[in-house]
Amino acid sequence: MITFYIVRHGQSLLNQLDRAQGWADSPLTVLGEQTARELGQALSSVIFQAAYTSDTIRAFNTAKLVLKESGQPTTEIYQDIRLREWCLGTMEAEKNTTFIERVSGWLGGAVSFSEMNRRLPEVAVSIQQHDATGMTESFEQIGERLKEFFLSIGLSYPDRSNILIVTHAFMIKTIIYLFDFENIEKISKINNTDCIRLVFDGEVFKVM
Repeated sequence: MITFYIVRHGQSLLNQLDRAQGWADSPLTVLGEQTARELGQALSSVIFQAAYTSDTIRAFNTAKLVLKESGQPTTEIYQDIRLREWCLGTMEAEKNTTFIERVSGWLGGAVSFSEMNRRLPEVAVSIQQHDATGMTESFEQIGERLKEFFLSIGLSYPDRSNILIVTHAFMIKTIIYLFDFENIEKISKINNTDCIRLVFDGEVFKVM
């Protein structure tokens, strides 16, 4: 059994400014660093064999702080583009209220976070259809890179390994959607430094 500890990065500058953030990057705030350290303390009893993050500074620095505070500062951290957040295209760095209003409108009206989570493929389609940059991905493309990542990493480590993953809010929702859809109802918003566990028995993934 491999256990992935999947964490959303700490608060970033764009988070603090209440801006939508996908491929756009920004550094951790003081609060973001503090909550990453607190998470590290909470995970101090877990021995990590490795850590993987997206290729963003906010994710990488979160992992560094978590590992340092958990007493494992020498644990190797690998950056992997497959863990990168959804690209929001022309909605990058837009006000979050505007982003939510527009996506809700594209989906047919006022839509709650919970309903958006159940309709993630439609959310991805709507973002791509209204994108002028040509950089956004389909839900299938996002899902394929996630499945490829977790299967390849899950088969690379021995039984009972613990792997730290630092990624992003939409990515964590996508992980739950893909691997354990029945639990999608249990989440609404993924907050900074929230942590979920994903276990892999060599064949099946399950959110704990």
